[in-house]
Amino acid sequence: MTTPSFEQGPIRPPSEAHSLLVRAIRNCTWNRCTFCPVYKGTKASQRPLDEVLADVDAMAAAAEALGGPGAAADQILAVLHAGTVPPEAMQVALFLRGGARHVFLQDADPCAVQPDKLVAILDRLRRQFPTIERVTTYGRAATIARRRPEDLARVVAAGLTRLHLGLESGADEVLQAVCKGATSAQLIAAGRKALTAGLELCFYVMPGLGGRELSEVHARGTAAVLRAVASAAPAERPLVVRLRTTAVSPGTPLADRAAAGAFTLPDDVEAAAEVRSLIEQAGDCRFELRSDHALNLLSELEGSLPGDKTRLLAVLDEFLALPSRERAEFALGARLGVYRRLADRHDPRLRAVLEGQTEGLLEASDDEVLAAAARLRSRFI
Repeated sequence: MTTPSFEQGPIRPPSEAHSLLVRAIRNCTWNRCTFCPVYKGTKASQRPLDEVLADVDAMAAAAEALGGPGAAADQILAVLHAGTVPPEAMQVALFLRGGARHVFLQDADPCAVQPDKLVAILDRLRRQFPTIERVTTYGRAATIARRRPEDLARVVAAGLTRLHLGLESGADEVLQAVCKGATSAQLIAAGRKALTAGLELCFYVMPGLGGRELSEVHARGTAAVLRAVASAAPAERPLVVRLRTTAVSPGTPLADRAAAGAFTLPDDVEAAAEVRSLIEQAGDCRFELRSDHALNLLSELEGSLPGDKTRLLAVLDEFLALPSRERAEFALGARLGVYRRLADRHDPRLRAVLEGQTEGLLEASDDEVLAAAARLRSRFI
């Protein structure tokens, strides 16, 4: 006999890989962003509170069956293989192995759940899992803007600690082109409101989202939003900015625009130049930069700004100053997972691995190699 089953949504941020995933709402309340493939063909729906609470209880039962916090890996694997917990309990196992400290509320906009329900969910989580230290969620600017400050404060007091908000771009021309459903002014207001409520705030920024046509507009507008929001962050909770380089996913409206010639995806060199422009125009803005996704070319673009600004610009300048052939080959190696840092291109062993994986592609022109690297981006959406 297995412990009860429970729902899991389709995605979570990479930083929540060892989090307990609690589906507070289904799908996306907006679902019109042209670049996003995740929820197309679905409708958003609220989940009854008793269903969500039952899921939390089911996760607690699975956690107990798996041995609870501190359980040894072999003990957890034995329970998983015995089938005494449902398949989705694999995420509970990851949660336990991660220290049973983090929770992520799914799907795309749990902040659209009424505050009373969110507080009840958070209360049940705290009772069932007293080791929890952090509870995070996705949110939309339009939803945050509708919430009264006192309601946000109640949810924070109940245990919500971090908001992941898709900024994508701070340029109104780009936001309108991708049907984001928010303006730069709304994104600034939502970000500052979340910080004022006591939440940690993580913005997602998508280099390349403006295409070649709006690249500089995209960088300039995004830097302006970061400056406006970061100034509201207290010293102990600086704004976090995570890069998610744009890729064109098949079947999306953005793919249709690209096929029609209305959108040209910047290649990796152009995207790197755009990130450089963004960092430069951020000025003395204080935020934590993260490059923690396989869509990004340069995983070493991580640091605390403005203190690390010179070092980060130096990394970008080193890549941009490479001969076109070296830039193209590094981009291909990074997209294939062979290279992680610029210095990796000097490693003969890694170079041999790259040659073995490319089946003669390295004999093609610089432009063809760079184009192949750009096509590989879509594998990581």
